[in-house]
Amino acid sequence: MSVTSKANRLGRDRRGFTLIEMLVLIIIMVVLSMAVVPVYSRLRDRSAFDAYMGDLAGFFAQMRAIAVEEGCDVRVTFDPQSDTFSAVAETGDITGDMPTSFADLGEGAPAVFERVFSLPDDFAISDLQVFGPEVYLNATTTGGEIAITFREDGTSDGLRFTVARATGASAAITVWPSTGLAEVESAEVSGTAGYSGTWPR
Repeated sequence: MSVTSKANRLGRDRRGFTLIEMLVLIIIMVVLSMAVVPVYSRLRDRSAFDAYMGDLAGFFAQMRAIAVEEGCDVRVTFDPQSDTFSAVAETGDITGDMPTSFADLGEGAPAVFERVFSLPDDFAISDLQVFGPEVYLNATTTGGEIAITFREDGTSDGLRFTVARATGASAAITVWPSTGLAEVESAEVSGTAGYSGTWPR
């Protein structure tokens, strides 16, 4: 075999991509990216939404824990104008465990506890329902005010509402009156049925 023929054969073996092959590869990559990127974005948005729902459920859990630990009622009010939950409580006499000499100084006023949980601008709350046996006794929804109370025995007024995000994600949160515990579930699964008959949960 001559040197020239051998060089020609090596040149053919090392042939690179043609322009058409490169164009086909680029088109395939574009099509794949168009299919994958939206799915990834939706998954990322859903993950962030679920994490925020966990924080909101944790807010209610913290209010219940404070009511139980401090032996006081914690009142949580919802402001529909700002989509904000506000919690207020009097946590009892702060001089209860102080020596008599300190308690006589007149500083035994109840310590006021306050917490606020605000929703981002692209979140919205709808379909609020307050339910439970104590609602009508305490008139927690009079005057257009939406509020529930967590009590020192761990119970609370029932609350149910839907949270939706501009991206399309949504979930329902229910605070069960018999336990005061908050539960997050998919809005599609939960539906819109009333929960006046499920108080024992």
